[in-house]
Amino acid sequence: MTDDRSPYLLWTPEGAPRSGRFDDVYFSRQDGLAETRAVFLDGCGLPDAWAGRGDFTVGELGFGTGLNIAALLELWRREGPADGRLHLFSIEAFPLSRDEAARALAAWPQIAPEAQALLDVWPQATPGFHRLDLPAYRATLDLAVGDAAWALAQWDGRADAWFLDGFAPSTNPGMWSDAVMDGLQTRSAPGARLATFTVAGAVRRGLAQRGFAVDKRPGHGRKRERLEARAPGAAAPPPTPGLTAVIGAGIAGASLARALTRLGRPVVVIEAEAPGAGGSGFAAGLVTPRLDIGDGAIAALYAQALRRAGDLYATVPEAVTARGVLQLPGMARDAARFPKAAAQDIWATEALKVLDAPAASRRLDEPVDEDGLWMAPALAVRPRL
Repeated sequence: MTDDRSPYLLWTPEGAPRSGRFDDVYFSRQDGLAETRAVFLDGCGLPDAWAGRGDFTVGELGFGTGLNIAALLELWRREGPADGRLHLFSIEAFPLSRDEAARALAAWPQIAPEAQALLDVWPQATPGFHRLDLPAYRATLDLAVGDAAWALAQWDGRADAWFLDGFAPSTNPGMWSDAVMDGLQTRSAPGARLATFTVAGAVRRGLAQRGFAVDKRPGHGRKRERLEARAPGAAAPPPTPGLTAVIGAGIAGASLARALTRLGRPVVVIEAEAPGAGGSGFAAGLVTPRLDIGDGAIAALYAQALRRAGDLYATVPEAVTARGVLQLPGMARDAARFPKAAAQDIWATEALKVLDAPAASRRLDEPVDEDGLWMAPALAVRPRL
């Protein structure tokens, strides 16, 4: 993780994680789980709020150690609708590493299975959106690494409940800015419930000015008060999704059908020949990103798509014939573009690296007279599998 995205994690003598960047604790080691359940789960009216719902969406500002999401998954496992789907959206500008999160979550054996489920899919700290599948919980988590206002503007969902768990407004004002409040207003479903530990006047006024009904409630532990809020309108279950037709059973069509099925959407696939016909049935293929040094959004999209593809191909390892792809210049300008692409912060450390001609020759085990771009996350695959 680069320093500009580091939380500068510290550990208190009691073993609780603390952000050196914001001079605030993530939770109390003595009662952190109880606080999460009281402030966020109870504060959002869970589990009653999802009663009779086939789909329920929870948004969160401040993913932190993952404690809130782990506690929510445990509650969903026990008291969620048997055929329901839980959609999670969380934002974190300064992510912890997997090892740091594991150390923090180890304090709560009551939610050990849920903590492990999160740790098993813990993402890289690269900016952008990371989709994390949690099939054992009928849940999907979209984790946005970046600024909260940016992430809210990019997300196109609507939350039925919000956990507002950024560090205190006095130390982290950016998490409670007008732009973030506007995003909450836009991205809240009618009747959405919001819960937060803070009762700062600016937060109360910001929510009220955007139509939320705001109430102070008794706090938990040493905190005297907390806030609950509700968006205008009446909560209502989303409409039942209709049947989606996917035309073509190649890699793209099959991927889309898989994604929709995982989201509980009924799908029919229509194919003129056979699954994997045409180009998708080639004996070999490459899974590589589109490089773009002029449009950061496009470049980030393809970086995220490559990570997602890597996660999915990991479930069918027999289809992967090689890991890592060396791209050689196809035109004169590529040699200058390779270092710029490798330096983009959308990539994990050493994910993309320029190799000089001797190093490229050693990598390919054949003579190369040009520098090449080594893409460690890229794959060579057998599409027919």
